[in-house]
Amino acid sequence: MTTTMPTFHPRTERRLAAAGRVHDLLRSAIMHGEIPSGVLPGELELMESFSASRQVIRGALEMLRQEGLVRRMQGSGTLVTSLRVTHDFDFLHGPAQEIAHKVLSVGQEIAPPSVARKLRIEDGGSCGIVELVTDLADTPLDTTTVYVKVDFLPTVLQFDPHDEWFSLYAKAGIELGVTDHAIEASVADPFNASLLGVDPGHPLLVLERLVHNTDGEPVEYAFTRIRGDRLTLRQSLSRVEPRTRSD
Repeated sequence: MTTTMPTFHPRTERRLAAAGRVHDLLRSAIMHGEIPSGVLPGELELMESFSASRQVIRGALEMLRQEGLVRRMQGSGTLVTSLRVTHDFDFLHGPAQEIAHKVLSVGQEIAPPSVARKLRIEDGGSCGIVELVTDLADTPLDTTTVYVKVDFLPTVLQFDPHDEWFSLYAKAGIELGVTDHAIEASVADPFNASLLGVDPGHPLLVLERLVHNTDGEPVEYAFTRIRGDRLTLRQSLSRVEPRTRSD
């Protein structure tokens, strides 16, 4: 199957590429809180800062507007309106911003085979299932399905919606160790779309995690479905390869 790439006039191609670069840099400044006033500089100042034409600047601002990151207010300029969370993947924690959880349901069922394998539950054994919705400033951020061992359910029933989810383990005297994460792109199904306030098919990031205690025993298997327009993932990486253990 042959894929046909779109073709543009060379001048248009240069303008679109330049607008994309300006968009990337402005978006990064918004995400890192580098615009403390919440108001972007005016078009003339942006044109000077980026050595770009008015068309390029307007194209970049339109991309930000389509993402829901900014809006134009008459007499006030272009305002940052982003409702996003920033999540650093350096240790296991919840979002840094003020959020609130809503527990939709807490139940117990026969563990599906894949869950039983992940949590090391014997065949035919039961698991706890918790369904959550997380809000950011009263706006839906994500939905989560958490599978836990049955003996952890009494602790779940003590969960304070304004606490971090992982604080439950400290309450239960469980010290958390390594967590395996997988991140995939997906889209919202009708049920989760209704919870997240988006249309079915809306872009999502799905975080699949398997949490272990310090003894290496699995304690939680979960899927978090996050609105793609609400999350920035950050991670610090080293070029230095970890040493392999010699026998």
